[in-house]
Amino acid sequence: MASKLKLFWMLPVSFLLLSNCLHNGANAAPQVPCYFIFGDSLSDNGNNNNLKTLAKVNYLPYGIDFPEGPTGRFSNDRNMQDVIVEYLGFQNYMPPFARAQGRSILKGVNYASGSAGIRDESGKQLVLYGHGARKFALYGIGLIGCTPYAISVYGTNGSPCVDKLNTNATLFNERLMPLVKELNTNLTDAKFTYLNPSPSPQDVLSFVTNSTCCEVGGGGGELCVRNSKPCSDRSRFVFWDAVHPTDAWNELLAESAYRTNSTSEAHPFNIQTLAKLK
Repeated sequence: MASKLKLFWMLPVSFLLLSNCLHNGANAAPQVPCYFIFGDSLSDNGNNNNLKTLAKVNYLPYGIDFPEGPTGRFSNDRNMQDVIVEYLGFQNYMPPFARAQGRSILKGVNYASGSAGIRDESGKQLVLYGHGARKFALYGIGLIGCTPYAISVYGTNGSPCVDKLNTNATLFNERLMPLVKELNTNLTDAKFTYLNPSPSPQDVLSFVTNSTCCEVGGGGGELCVRNSKPCSDRSRFVFWDAVHPTDAWNELLAESAYRTNSTSEAHPFNIQTLAKLK
């Protein structure tokens, strides 16, 4: 039997921006006019489907609980950004860049791509700010040393997780937080916030960890095997495959990012507050 979760979680190496843009005339107005997403596989919703890469999941059992089936989301259902889009009041999820076209682009686009990294020039040149973005949510890195893949590859030497990976994640976050403060100080017409959401201890009691819901071995070894049969109670698992969370865990992360009042999880704003700022 898998051990009970000991408050281990992970977050996307990504950032979001809630941008000033043209309204599209929809009847039910969301809390922000548009929403653009940048990140890696934890946010990807189909951009990798037609790329020559092992980092794509447009096959079952991925999407087994998603109405459209395996769309390229690295989960059994929604990713965390999908849930945040719901909280913000959009009627539809942001389309992947690979399929975005027409007036739908006015609502926003998901540019996330599995295995994507961070481009130095994006930060140095503030490209998005230069194109009119004025509300930014930047995510820290979660405890990546606690993923089943990291544990299987590196071992833990008796610790619950791979300590060196978690230490590196912490160092990254410690440098990201003052960067957000600096950006708020220097770019006073924009709003930046740091996010590292965590489900509450009460929420995680029913979850298990260090186990994957699907049989892994696809991709580079961390993804689900094509057409394999996943676990039946997917609402109890943190990890869908050896790296990515289940829909149930993504929902808890999204709720925290949107509503949390903890300054260690959202500083200086949660997404709900950021969306309301002028």
